[in-house]
Amino acid sequence: MKTVDVFWSHQSPYCYFALDRILALRAEPGVEVVLRIVLPGVLRIPEFYAGRSDLERDYFDLDVMRTAAYLGVPYGMARPSPVEMRPGTVFQAEADQPRIAYLNRLTAAANDQGMGWAFLDQVARLLWDGTKGDWDKDRALQDAIERAGLNFRNLDAQAERRAEEFDESFLHNHKMLISSGHWGVPAFVYNGEPFYGQDRFDQLIWAMGLGAD
Repeated sequence: MKTVDVFWSHQSPYCYFALDRILALRAEPGVEVVLRIVLPGVLRIPEFYAGRSDLERDYFDLDVMRTAAYLGVPYGMARPSPVEMRPGTVFQAEADQPRIAYLNRLTAAANDQGMGWAFLDQVARLLWDGTKGDWDKDRALQDAIERAGLNFRNLDAQAERRAEEFDESFLHNHKMLISSGHWGVPAFVYNGEPFYGQDRFDQLIWAMGLGAD
């Protein structure tokens, strides 16, 4: 069995950009793809983002649009952002983070049932494909979770009851990511070697010996 750990953050559109390729990789015989949720970088390693400029934000805005067009995937900024940013700042987060905390705990509950990727197949698109604003309002999130074949009420209860346990798992996953040799997402770790970024996915496939004629 060839095992790949995928480190994922709901705040990263680049994770979403890799989603279809990850799902295809999961369908390969003899491959296990392990989902490891981490907090967004601005919460995990805020010092890394301190002092970043509007120039970097402007480039990010350009790059995500261009990358989506290149890959041919629908895209729009998540509305609202999973992370609550401090007004007037570029990459600085508020202390209170109800949206990302809830999303992460729901994902962990789904993953605990072996349905983490089915969850992301619906929820990541809800956030990032640009077709739905206010993903956190009304039944949008609930409907996406139920389309994934999951019971929303059960996940919601698990997210609340096991919040501390799940939050500890996100910290553990961060430590695993750092020990692999990188800090960013998406990161794909195979045989202890990190492949960082959706644009390194082909190199991951090459390293795994897949995709050859």
